[in-house]
Formats: sequence, structure tokens, C-alpha cells
Amino acid sequence: MAVVPIHCKDKLLASLWTQRVRTRHLKDMDNHRCQRDFLAFPFFLMAVQTSASSWTAEVPSTVSSLLGSCVVVPCSFNYPEPEKKSSEVTGIWAQKNQDRIYHPDRSSVLQDYKDRTQLVGDLQVKNCSLRIDPLHQSDTGPFHFRVEIKDYNMYSYADNAVYIDIKVLPEPPTLSVSEEVRVGELFTASCSVSHSCPTDPPVLTWSHSAIPTVQSQQLPKGQWKVPSSLTFAPTVADHNKSLSCTAAYRGGKKAESYQTLNVKYAPLDVKVERESTLQEGDSVELRCSSDGNPAAHSYQWYSPSGDLLSQGQTYRLERVSRHTGALYCTAINTEGQGRSSQVQLNVIYPPEIKVGSACFSNVSTVTCLCIVESVPLSDVRWSHPDGVLSCTKVDRHRSVIIATLQGSLGFADYTLCHANNSEGNATQAFKLPKKDTTRTMHVFKAVSAFLVPVLFMSAWRLTRKCRKSHMDATTTQDIAMVTAKATVSDDSTATQENINNEVPGSQYVYGNMEADGRCDSYESVMGEDIYANV
Repeated sequence: MAVVPIHCKDKLLASLWTQRVRTRHLKDMDNHRCQRDFLAFPFFLMAVQTSASSWTAEVPSTVSSLLGSCVVVPCSFNYPEPEKKSSEVTGIWAQKNQDRIYHPDRSSVLQDYKDRTQLVGDLQVKNCSLRIDPLHQSDTGPFHFRVEIKDYNMYSYADNAVYIDIKVLPEPPTLSVSEEVRVGELFTASCSVSHSCPTDPPVLTWSHSAIPTVQSQQLPKGQWKVPSSLTFAPTVADHNKSLSCTAAYRGGKKAESYQTLNVKYAPLDVKVERESTLQEGDSVELRCSSDGNPAAHSYQWYSPSGDLLSQGQTYRLERVSRHTGALYCTAINTEGQGRSSQVQLNVIYPPEIKVGSACFSNVSTVTCLCIVESVPLSDVRWSHPDGVLSCTKVDRHRSVIIATLQGSLGFADYTLCHANNSEGNATQAFKLPKKDTTRTMHVFKAVSAFLVPVLFMSAWRLTRKCRKSHMDATTTQDIAMVTAKATVSDDSTATQENINNEVPGSQYVYGNMEADGRCDSYESVMGEDIYANV
């Protein structure tokens, strides 16, 4: 702290002395007399020292700022209060060599500072804060404050100088995020940055869409702080994502900080991993997988009814069959548990023609059903030694196909059902219902009683006209065919014959079938069998 030197020839000291001791002779005193008078009045010396110690100023020794931004140097000062308060106080900032960087009279300011410096403090309340905007690389200081009080005194606070630490690049903001957050639970992340330009602070932005809260704070040593808080409930999608906070300064400079979120959540996407297809008799190892944080620490396997089948991430099944039931697994971690959907193993096996397959007769038509179970679904076809296959259709239900053959099958004793898939094939013969020969004879006699006179008259006319000498053999064959087609049966019976005699003796009912309503016609030409793939 600087002290005004005491000398009896100093005009200022003489004025003070005149006011204190009420004498008008101090101007003529020599140095000896002056010293004697000071010793004679020790209370005056104390008063002068006390007044001198009140010329004080407070400024930070160093202020950090960003090149191209602005800097505000906080400053406060004090001085001995005069008996009459002056209405004109002038504040000045200068370099060490007394070159002025700020003065109310711009003409006395260095050229490089004329339009860049401003006194933002109120001298009436002893605030001498200085703003430099924009900050140049040469603005390192030291700078000090000087006060001039009209009709009273002036003082330079040269011992209270400030240096400016100029940063070329901004410091990254300080980001704080909890180490562990949970799905659906609110948490708050905070981000802050310090600066020296309160009139134009940096702008903080977040990578998350939530709305932040911002509130500026003043720090010691000419620094301010911009804190920003972000509150939201994270989702699974936020796990392992970077949450970043970016500080944007005037002039386009930016600094960023980020932190990866560690979001805790119960197992999701629980599924059973397995081979796509299995053959009957194979063994298979099932594996339960899940996505959770932390990873699942235990797994359990259940039947659809909720019975516990096994524990562990893998489950081995020996000799699977078409009757192996569905199952599901659960994954458990510290946050909860998740469950997979029910899984039915895809076991493939060759076709089997089921009990219930048979042929039925009704008056002049015969209907045959061939019920086939297999995975994958089989191709089913019929074969017949003679006759006309008028219509067939196919109904599907999961692993079961019902192929229906309907029509007049002639005089054959049986028809064949053929089923095949990638795993094998099966064939079964169905015995056709017997014709009622007695009724057929009656029908034949009735038809003959009508046809014989007609044939006789036709033959007589043909003979008379000499067009033909005998009846056409073809006409006789047509009569026999008409007679055969006129034969009807009063019984409705159903019989079946298994070629290998291996079909069990129980009957099944199949419902909810998907029907293929298309009808295809089949004819037997010259004894060749026409087969149809259904």
C-alpha cells in the first residue's frame, strides 16, 4: 500500500496542517522547525498515518479469459473521506508505464484501447471494475487503477495491479453424471463452465432433448460460473449413449464434455435359441439369452403350465419327438426378470395316415377321406385302377391334411392314398363299398323290358331299308354301360383296408381345417391310372 510522503513544504500537507493546528506560519518554517513541530504534536502524525492507510484497492492478481471474448476485471477501492464530499470523481486505468488504457477523455487513451475499454463500475459506490472487449493477445497487463477527486486528492493504486491470463482455446465444461441410473427413474446431470465475461456468457447445450435449467453465479477473482442442470427419466435406448454438454462462446469457439450413461434395467428381449428343425429322436441343447444391465445372473425353464423344468442358461432335451411340449425361459438380474415367449420345437417326421381314414358310399357316389399327419406337410394323391375321379379337395390344420376323394369309382374294389414329404412316404389302400347285385339285376331287367322293343323296331327298320345287316356291336356295349350307370345301392357303408395292417384301432376327429375348395377331374384312359397331387 502506497503512503503519501510527509514534507512540510508540500502544499497538501501544509493545507492539512493549517486545518489541524490553525496556524498560518508553516510556509516559513525550516526543516528543523518542521521536525520539532511534528515531535511536539504526535497525535497529528497518527492522524496522517491513519488517513494514508485508507487509500486501498481490491483487484484479483490474475484474471483468466478467452482470446476474442471479453474480460471484466472486478475492482473496488477506498480513500479517506474528505470533510466535503466531492461531486466529481474520475477513474482511470493505466499500464505500468502510466500509459492510459481507459480514461473518460478518449483522446488521452492509447489508440489500441480507445474502442475496447469501458468502466463498468460505479465510482460513487467505489466500484472501479473495467471491461475490455474484445480481448487481444497483447492485453496481458499489468493494469492498475487511479482515482482523481476534484478539489481533494488523487491516487494511483500501482501496487494493486492485475494480470490477464489469455486462453487461446476454452476449457471444457465440468460435467457431472451419476455412475448408475435406472430406467424410468428421474436423475439430474449437471454441467458448468467458468468465464470472465458476464455481459456475454457462453451458452450451454445438451445432447439430450430434456429442457435444462440455467442460473449464473459470480465467483472470486473475476470469474463467473454458468451452471446448467438436466433432469430426465432415462430409457433403455439411453444405455451406453454419450450424454454431452457443449459450451459455445462468442466468435464460434466451442468446448465439449461427455460421459457415457450406465442405465440399469431388468432383462429384455428374452428368447430361446435353438436349432431351426429337429428330427424325431434327436437330442437338442436350448439356450436362453437376454439383454439386461447388469447381465442376468440366473435362468429358469418352465412348461406352459408354470412347472419348473430346469435351471441354468442351457437346457438339454434327449430324444425329442413330435409330442415334445412347448416351454419358455426366464432371465433374472438385480433389477428384475424377463420372460421369453412360449417355444414349440420344430420336430420333423414322415407322413402317417391316421385312423379315421375311410371310404363311404351314398347311393351313386363314393367319398373317401385320407387323414395324414406329418411335418413338413405332405403331398397327398389318390390312385384308382379304373373309373372317373370327379372331385377332390384338401383341408389343412397345422400338421394334419385331410384329402377328400368323391365321385363314381366304377367297379374297382379299392383305391389308394399316397402321402410323401422330405422325411418319407406312406401309402394306404381303402376298400370300396360293395355294389348291391340283386338291386342291380332288378334295374337291369326293368331297363331291358323297355329297351328290347325299341331295339327290335330299330332292327326291323334297318333291315327293311337295307342299310345294315346286323346290329352294331357298339350299341350293345352302350346298353351295358347305361345299365351299369343306372345301378344304385340302398346302403351307406364305410370300409377301409390297411395294406400293411398297421393302423391302430381308434378314431380321431379333426377340426378347424383350412380347406382348398378346388376340384380336379381325373379319368382312366386305356387302363392307365391318373394320379393327382393335392
